[in-house]
Amino acid sequence: MSSYKKLTGRYLKANKKRTVLTLIGIILSVALISTIGLFIKGIQAAEIEDAINQHGAYHLAYENLDKDTASKIINNPKIARYGFYIKDEETKLDDTNIAQEIRATNKALELMPYRIKEGKMPENEGEVAIEKWALDYLYKGKKPGDKLELNGKTYKLTGILDNIINNQYSGLIVFLTKSETVDIENSVLLIEISSKTDMNKALQELKALSQEENIDENSTLLLRMGVSGDPLVLDSIFKVVIIVILIVVIATIAVIYNSFQISVVERIKEFGLLRAVGTTPKQIRSIVLREATLLACIGIPIGLLCGIVAIWAITFAFKIIGGDDLTITKLVIDPFVLIISLMVGLISIYLSALLPAIFAGRISPLVAISSRVAITKEKIKRRKHRLVQKIFGFEGALAAKNIKRNRKRYRITVFSIVISVVLFVTFKSFMDMSLNVSKRPNDSMDIHFTVYKRYGRNEEEIHEDLVKSLKDLTFIENVYKRYDTIHFYTAINKNSEIKEVRDIGYIYNDITVNGKEKIGLGANIDVYDSSSLEVAKKYLKAGSIDMEKLNSGEGVIIIDKNQIYNGNTRKFYIGPVAEIKIGDEIELQHMEQGGEDWIKFGKGKVKKVKVLAILSDDPFNFYGSPSELKLISSEKGLKTILEDEEIYPYNVQLKIKNPNDEEMAKEKIEDVISSNPSLGLINEIDQNRKQKASTLMVEILIYGFVIVVALISCVNIINTLTTNILLRKREFASLKSIGLSQKGLRKMIVLEGLFYGIVGSIYGSIIGTGLSYLMYGGFMGLREFKWPVPWNAILIATVASLLIGYIAVLSPLSRIKRENLIEAIREE
Repeated sequence: MSSYKKLTGRYLKANKKRTVLTLIGIILSVALISTIGLFIKGIQAAEIEDAINQHGAYHLAYENLDKDTASKIINNPKIARYGFYIKDEETKLDDTNIAQEIRATNKALELMPYRIKEGKMPENEGEVAIEKWALDYLYKGKKPGDKLELNGKTYKLTGILDNIINNQYSGLIVFLTKSETVDIENSVLLIEISSKTDMNKALQELKALSQEENIDENSTLLLRMGVSGDPLVLDSIFKVVIIVILIVVIATIAVIYNSFQISVVERIKEFGLLRAVGTTPKQIRSIVLREATLLACIGIPIGLLCGIVAIWAITFAFKIIGGDDLTITKLVIDPFVLIISLMVGLISIYLSALLPAIFAGRISPLVAISSRVAITKEKIKRRKHRLVQKIFGFEGALAAKNIKRNRKRYRITVFSIVISVVLFVTFKSFMDMSLNVSKRPNDSMDIHFTVYKRYGRNEEEIHEDLVKSLKDLTFIENVYKRYDTIHFYTAINKNSEIKEVRDIGYIYNDITVNGKEKIGLGANIDVYDSSSLEVAKKYLKAGSIDMEKLNSGEGVIIIDKNQIYNGNTRKFYIGPVAEIKIGDEIELQHMEQGGEDWIKFGKGKVKKVKVLAILSDDPFNFYGSPSELKLISSEKGLKTILEDEEIYPYNVQLKIKNPNDEEMAKEKIEDVISSNPSLGLINEIDQNRKQKASTLMVEILIYGFVIVVALISCVNIINTLTTNILLRKREFASLKSIGLSQKGLRKMIVLEGLFYGIVGSIYGSIIGTGLSYLMYGGFMGLREFKWPVPWNAILIATVASLLIGYIAVLSPLSRIKRENLIEAIREE
């Protein structure tokens, strides 16, 4: 029987739809595994690149070195690059700005966190690069190649550096120059460790060469390389990633197993006939495993290719969204990831095919030929399915009996839907928790320019006439006045306490006010002008923003989201600092400089205010203490609470109508503020665009994974239910021959699909919720927050499985309708 192996190819060709659906399952699963692996490698590469751009490419920086120690460090074979730089004395330019020359060796320039925006880095002595804002401030109109003068020295401008916002606020103008003759003992040594060495061992060895206080670690870069940082955080990230990959792998095995099991059940008669003519169980198993091999040889390479194409498409799309200067992920084709994906795919396919192959080999010829495999005879029970019959009629009762008549088919079908629901619920939950622990963008990301007060002599307040002049500019869309947050002591009711916040230890203080036990804690009031309050309405969670009550000082708005570091658990708690509801009363006592102890709360002037509205998040960046109540009042309201104390904005944030008018807007705004020398202007467009694009890309990526998972789930359900119906053509023909109408048959089959969907959704939701909680444990290593039960995911998955179950039966139903009744009954 040397030709029995040819049956494999014949079957795959004869059942093209079944073969294509199985291949789609394999391709999508392998593509998802490889995409996740490649994406993780790509994100790490992009994060490392971002850390280098923001903090420099060096790993360690040494100060106060003698020549011998410096020689030991730079001659260590584990060092890839090193360089020296020295900061010269600061030069005062005016009341608000100072200049400082930083002289660096060639390699130090490569390792430092300065990035060229235009031109190039200094290559020779006497050449300089400075930030764009500083060039505009000191040498307006100058460009690379021009001469600059400072303190009697003449420099050739070779490059314009990206702006560093902290330098703008502090008024520090850096002149970055090249010099190979720096004094080693008065300079800083930057080193980069070779990627070919064990990074952890090299770090320990190199740190031991100098005193700890003289060494600065580039902790951000080392953390993203996975060689430094809090072990708890790294362990939590690893745990979440492992759970996600395991879910995908298990789902892959389940989807492919389903396809093979259905394939075997579909050919029970064929296998019975083969056994009857002398085929051994081993040869039957060989036929099934050979099918698995052929499908693996086709599906896995295509799946890997699809994974690479998906990563390329993601990288390309992100480049379009963010531009060249923003990279969330890089195209990294890691051979190790591809080999692991290939191995996982092969193991998944063979594990999936093994049980169906064993089942096929054990088929009894007589039982298989008589079509009695796995059919369970039921005892007649008069009351069985009476409720179903009452609701759905005779067809409903028949559908309820049918789904369990063939136990194996029932388990396969329900298992298929369970896997699909588990996949969706788990990934949707993963998406929600991922977005929860990451900082979401607020309306501060829409700010284009900030007019700020330079801190130095001759400070002038920002008065209303300046704000009005800015509002009158035709290209300005919105003007927001930002004020310093005002600190208060506050007393709230004991029942507003939150256990997780109490456990942090330093947030709450137990106090007595007028004989009543209360909780004392800090509070910050941020002042919003009318434009800012209009924006705040988008974040409204409960209550209403009543301007009259805000202005009278009798009410405040509370922001219901804090991010507090818990030193005991080394995690961040995310959530409200107290359980406060609309209408609750808060007692406020202004915290004077060198404020009173908690025991003296009530000795000062106490103002009672009511909570008018609760916001879900910060409409604008909040600069008060994250461990205290975050409150919002209006300008008039805070004056009333402080009893008419004058308050002035510390900056004015501007949103222009068209960001493309950046240069024109910058010039016009500078003209308006030029009369006040203590005011400066910061261009926020570039930075905010990067942050918004970065958040958008992460959301697109997470939603993309959920869509792929949903697609796999849909293919799985359609695959199972379609085959389930097509295998029972003879049964349906028999029912029609004894009087069941086409309409009745359609109703029965549709109800079967819905019953399968309901049972599968129940089991899938329970398992998916359990896995969601398991992932929550991993996320808790990063942030502390309450576990959100994935009700939305469960609802979507349930409705989708019922809908797909209904759609999946329509195509085979139309085929059955066209079948000849007599031919279908006689079918062998």
